[in-house]
Amino acid sequence: MRLVPDFIVQFFTKESTLYKELQTMLGFTPSNLALYELALCHRSNSNNSTENNERLEFLGDAILGAIIGEHLFVKYPTRPEGYLTDMRSKIVNRKTLNQIALKIGLKELMKFNEQDYYLRDSLIFGNALEALIGAIYIDKGYAKTRTFVRKRIMIPFVDIELLESLEVNTKNKLIGWASKQGKKIDFILIEEKLERGRKKFTIGVKLEEEIIATSTAYNKKEASKIAADEAIKRLEIAP
Repeated sequence: MRLVPDFIVQFFTKESTLYKELQTMLGFTPSNLALYELALCHRSNSNNSTENNERLEFLGDAILGAIIGEHLFVKYPTRPEGYLTDMRSKIVNRKTLNQIALKIGLKELMKFNEQDYYLRDSLIFGNALEALIGAIYIDKGYAKTRTFVRKRIMIPFVDIELLESLEVNTKNKLIGWASKQGKKIDFILIEEKLERGRKKFTIGVKLEEEIIATSTAYNKKEASKIAADEAIKRLEIAP
């Protein structure tokens, strides 16, 4: 069974600029070259629903979660499950991954509809980073993928001590602010849908009668947290 569409295979060669830039980014020589191009292809760039990085993103999300979970489990042998879960959530947060993707230059390598201004500032680059991890896993196996995540993501971009010092529950912070202001605030489920075999939730922050922020994620907790972050920024609530 062919993993990569023919239209991608014919354009991705060892002589291409993309290949050389990708090699520098990864720190190793890719074997299945076209697989990485597929990881960098957003669905807005293809008319065919299967010729994009969404399946690799699904795989990369699971692999990244396992690697981060293993890292935290070994690094903090006395910490309870709640701490490990919270720290993993902070590291694999969609916004966090998107920032890392931008820092390593993934946006410049991606194929997406650049005429869509929404996409330019969206989280598709963090999703592509997960797809890239999925491609590495298929191409090189778990050990190589773990090395990439540790050396190219964890060491340069993840500050565990800083993450520990961050407010653990921005949702509670927002609720506390609303209480002091005498205002009513709620977190409401706007939409729940099945996407690529997984449930995806859109959560909204409702202040009085106005929805002031929304976020979509694969679990309600993460969607609520990101929506709370956005609401805090919009309301300019001090740290």
